[in-house]
Amino acid sequence: MLNQKVELQKKREFGDVLNASFAFIKQEYKGLGRVLLLYAGIPVLVQAILSTVYVDTSLADALRNLTNPEASQDVVRAMPGKAFLFNLINVIVQVFLSGLAYCYIVLYAKKGDQQVDIKEVWHKFTSFFGAFLGYNILTGLILVVAFLALILPGLYIMVPLSIILIVKVAEDQGYGASFSRCFYLIKNHWWQTFGLLIIASIILLILSSLFGVPAGIVAGTQGILNPDANLLSFPFMLTAFVSTIGTAIVTPIPAIILSFQYYSLVEHKDNTALLYKIDKINENGGMHND
Repeated sequence: MLNQKVELQKKREFGDVLNASFAFIKQEYKGLGRVLLLYAGIPVLVQAILSTVYVDTSLADALRNLTNPEASQDVVRAMPGKAFLFNLINVIVQVFLSGLAYCYIVLYAKKGDQQVDIKEVWHKFTSFFGAFLGYNILTGLILVVAFLALILPGLYIMVPLSIILIVKVAEDQGYGASFSRCFYLIKNHWWQTFGLLIIASIILLILSSLFGVPAGIVAGTQGILNPDANLLSFPFMLTAFVSTIGTAIVTPIPAIILSFQYYSLVEHKDNTALLYKIDKINENGGMHND
């Protein structure tokens, strides 16, 4: 007997959303993995190389100029520019990893029993790429203003806006409509979504930290055994590179969890799956009557 495919459009409680998310990952890791490898592989590789070089040069400059105040000031002045470029690359890679996951999931929901077409995922992603960047910037600015005003308003707004990208991909509305839709869906489900957001963040943090452990061990061991040696040896750079790749692999997990929460909220509010089944029954009934 074939295993039944994980259903997206279904009302779920807190634990059910998590269970379904990981069941989906187990079921679709090959298909989704191929999409991420094919289309996000190069951006992630560039990020891994540049982040390793960034850590390399920043630490090396800092250690080299510890006893030279003037040189240290030059290093500090150069940091904001490097940090901006580094963070910009991280945002773009984040857009690729999460955006591709959202597009894959939306197509999975539409395809039903059919397999998701990799090329179709890429076509959908490229059509939303500008929106992904714009929505991230706008949402980031809104959250910054909200958190500067007070912590609680920022936290309150952050939870609905955590699903704005999946809302955009699934419903393809403008920012204002997507913004309102998020608050409509989250109403009466704020705490559940907040809990899922926290759990997803903790999972990502733990897994990312595990990938970063080897680099930390190598750096610490080198510092203890040979304090005068170049900190940024090949073993350190290799483990830092692997850490970045590993973090990229687990980055889509929160997007998957939030996607399942979105589809659950849609069912709670709109009962789309039930209405679809009723329509199908009516269609079949009409055909039999003819």
